[in-house]
Amino acid sequence: MDTDPLFIPRSTITSRLGKYSAWGLSGKTMGLFLLLLVLASLIGSFYLNQASQTTAAGLEIARLTREREYWRQENADLGKQIAVMESLSRIRVRAEELGFVEPEVVEYLVVERLPTENALSEDFTPSHTSERRQLAPPAQSRDWLRELVDQFESWISIGH
Repeated sequence: MDTDPLFIPRSTITSRLGKYSAWGLSGKTMGLFLLLLVLASLIGSFYLNQASQTTAAGLEIARLTREREYWRQENADLGKQIAVMESLSRIRVRAEELGFVEPEVVEYLVVERLPTENALSEDFTPSHTSERRQLAPPAQSRDWLRELVDQFESWISIGH
């Protein structure tokens, strides 16, 4: 029985290819290796994604910190400008520019007694018995202010 050297039965070819790959690994081993490779690449991509998000958040925090320091410095500069503008010498110069002058003589208005919140209470007693008078009802409690303004106006008209 002579066999033809070119003739190889089909069952022999498929049985050899089905069991082993080109590297000598079985199909199950090759599938498991590919599954592990896909899982490792997925885990690696998740790790890289998380690392890039963490880096981006860190850069944003650094940028916001620089911006906060800038605004703190700007606020301090504005506070300094306000202090300079509110200085007494600056106010005096500005008042002179607006035509204000310092008074030649300073006179003070003396008020014997200032009304207080307790002035209308029942236990209010004046210091001198000669000054005692009937207390005005609360609706007329602003008469003292009117009297004070009248005194001031008469003082102004006499003085100037």
